Amino acid sequence: MQRQRFIVGVSGSSAPQLAWTTLQALHRHPEIETHLIVSRGADKTIEFEMAAKRSDFEALADVCYDPEDLGAAISSGSFQTIGMAVVPCSMKTLATIAAGTSTDLLTRAADVCLKERRRLV
Repeated sequence: MQRQRFIVGVSGSSAPQLAWTTLQALHRHPEIETHLIVSRGADKTIEFEMAAKRSDFEALADVCYDPEDLGAAISSGSFQTIGMAVVPCSMKTLATIAAGTSTDLLTRAADVCLKERRRLV
């Protein structure tokens, strides 16, 4: 059985605990393959608010990406997913997605979800 792919994007907004809880919940479902993008801003927020590191979050994901790697598989519509959650989502990230002006892998993956009419939360 092929696992269903789901993308989790973590932006630099406050409350990275929301992303942590989301990743823990997805980790309990072996039928879901979790793809994780942690923005550079999120690195700082995770450390400041949770005294944790990117690697702690990455341990809960199946595949992790460099947020600057616009050539990653998830930046293409041909990479099939069941959707994406950006949690937490900063206003800057939300505005970038809404304007369709992706600047990094997180916003590009969100743009692809919209273009392909996949779920984006």
